[in-house]
Amino acid sequence: MKIVFPVLSLETGGGARFIYHLANSLVDKGHDIEVVMPESGAQVWPLRAKLKRVKELTPSSIPSADFILPNFYLTVKPAWESGKGRVVRLSLGYEPLWVPDSETAKQTYMIGAPIMSISQWHRQILLQETGLESTVISGGVDTSVFHPYPKHSERTGRKNIYYILRDPASGYTWKGGTDFFNAITRLKNSVDFGLTISVPESIPFASLFPCEIKTAATDFELAQLYASADLFVYTSYFEAFGLPPLEAMACGTAVVTTDCGGVRDYVRSGENCLLVPPSDSDQLSKAIYNLLTRDAERQQIAARGHLLAQAWTWQRTANQVEAFLQSL
Repeated sequence: MKIVFPVLSLETGGGARFIYHLANSLVDKGHDIEVVMPESGAQVWPLRAKLKRVKELTPSSIPSADFILPNFYLTVKPAWESGKGRVVRLSLGYEPLWVPDSETAKQTYMIGAPIMSISQWHRQILLQETGLESTVISGGVDTSVFHPYPKHSERTGRKNIYYILRDPASGYTWKGGTDFFNAITRLKNSVDFGLTISVPESIPFASLFPCEIKTAATDFELAQLYASADLFVYTSYFEAFGLPPLEAMACGTAVVTTDCGGVRDYVRSGENCLLVPPSDSDQLSKAIYNLLTRDAERQQIAARGHLLAQAWTWQRTANQVEAFLQSL
């Protein structure tokens, strides 16, 4: 099949990483995959698919294909108006929850195109808000890259937490960064631990809590950050899927995550993670404390998470997408 992904950019963020992993996995299955992106869009992640740069996304800039998969509301109109292939709406999140022009975003779901969602929670949100059914495809993890590495604590004896901080000023107001810092501040006098933070937006960041700032320019570098930590903490209020906890599990790292929706497809609280309510710093601090101070429980949770992640591959995601498109 010839499949086109019109995108605005392939910058940092779960949506861009979802696209590049899916596109690459569909290439590996023998499909003709082309990503169309404006000249102004940044490409952070490596593509094995063809990349076509255009001045801007317009109907005339979209190549002919069997299927065109717009994934963000601003890419739907040019894809639909091009008439150059069957449009299937790949929803990586229900945009009216966070974009300013929520009504315009909602209308991009009402054009009559089939919809792919990325978790059962996401499917229910789309059904509730639009009355439309969608077919669930799952996110995945590249276990050839995301796998256990030696943990720093094995050398230092000091447990380490890894956290990905998203910039509220860049629109990431639902990621729960303040909740995280409130939670660990409560712990600073009761347990000793190190903290490593990544800031994908590369903003200047000065923490009141001692920490090490690390950037991850590649999946390999990101995997090492997950794997070297004893605990990964995820604090989003809502996520259509939520890749980071699954990636941390694949790296053999215990996870504390908020019950942010999409993660419900793969998390089991008390088995492969500890699950806490969104925006509850008290419960979050208790969960972090428990896993920092109870080695056997933390190691058991990490082992179960690692085992689960082995089945959640991007090849599996590509198979789901392929089967759905073929059914159309």
